[in-house]
Amino acid sequence: MNLSNKQLLLIGILASIIVGIGEYLLHYLPDGPGGEVSMLQDVPLGRASKGHFLAVFGAPLYFAGYYGLKNIFKSTSPLFARLLFIAGVLSFSIGGVWVSSRYFAAEVLQHSKGTPNHEIFLQSYEDHYQVLVWVLRILVLVISVLYVMLIVKNEQGLPKWLAIFNPIFLLIIILSSLFWFKPLGNHIAPIAMNVTHFIFFGVVLSQINKLSTK
Repeated sequence: MNLSNKQLLLIGILASIIVGIGEYLLHYLPDGPGGEVSMLQDVPLGRASKGHFLAVFGAPLYFAGYYGLKNIFKSTSPLFARLLFIAGVLSFSIGGVWVSSRYFAAEVLQHSKGTPNHEIFLQSYEDHYQVLVWVLRILVLVISVLYVMLIVKNEQGLPKWLAIFNPIFLLIIILSSLFWFKPLGNHIAPIAMNVTHFIFFGVVLSQINKLSTK
């Protein structure tokens, strides 16, 4: 079955919803996320367990969204379009490994609290899993640069202002909401990458739909 680019982008949006719900269950705390690792010491494990499975099974669906983008931009630059897809797949492969670690880390950190091993487990997690978040963010920066270049050069008639809605810019705005509007930031910052891609894929899809109706 051949899926259209619109359908592929819709699957990417579906991924952002499923993984977003999963990460919300894994990460949300009423007083805000605090540290990216320290939050795991306070999340309710029963709720986090449900979020774990949603996030893990939803993450591969992101590949479809990036495949749709590759198809959309391949007439503009086959090389950059392929690189965009590769960077997207790498991002959510690494992201999938990271998110799959969250529940187990929460359980280990909570049950080891107050024991001599707690700091060892905490440092090991930061060294081997939390570092992946920074790799993911670097890849998102690469995606953003490629996307902006493709939008500026695009031959599909997509408006140039779409370049503003690149993932790294959206991610910064969403994470910074903890400072400029914390009641909102408490809810969207813990699922920032998913909110970013809901907007990212959604805005591109809306413009593709407009072009197809002209």
